[in-house]
Amino acid sequence: MDALTRLRPPLALGERVSLRLVEPARDLIGFVTALDPLTLEDRHARLHVVDGAVLAIRRVGPALGRDPRLAPRALLDELAEHAGVTAGEPELHRISDLLAGRPAPAEVFAERGSWSSGEFRARVDGEWLTTNVSEPDVLVSLAWWASRQNARSVQVRR
Repeated sequence: MDALTRLRPPLALGERVSLRLVEPARDLIGFVTALDPLTLEDRHARLHVVDGAVLAIRRVGPALGRDPRLAPRALLDELAEHAGVTAGEPELHRISDLLAGRPAPAEVFAERGSWSSGEFRARVDGEWLTTNVSEPDVLVSLAWWASRQNARSVQVRR
């Protein structure tokens, strides 16, 4: 795993990386869930243990996705209904913008698909995270959680 030993700073849990593997020859993108052995979680929650040589590695941020401002209002309302957060006008963000410059957490919420805590809810549907959480730190945590499920945009309904 020569490419891994040259990476500076060293690889950390939670980072999203792209690997070029030698045997079998393939590319792999995912979030680092373990360092020994190196294990990546892909967007489908499948774990990949890297046991061969790594030809190249690079850190990659959360996927960019489409411009959320171009989403049809009917789609946003339908997603909000599925999440149970229909009140208020949607506040739209790209997840990559919310997470820019923030270090990835080693772990995210264990649930997949939906999350709740008291009156607060969040749901991932396709490329969208829909939530009624507006507290910045929790919203960032939800954005990291959703990015591991391939979400790229978020709508906040207050």
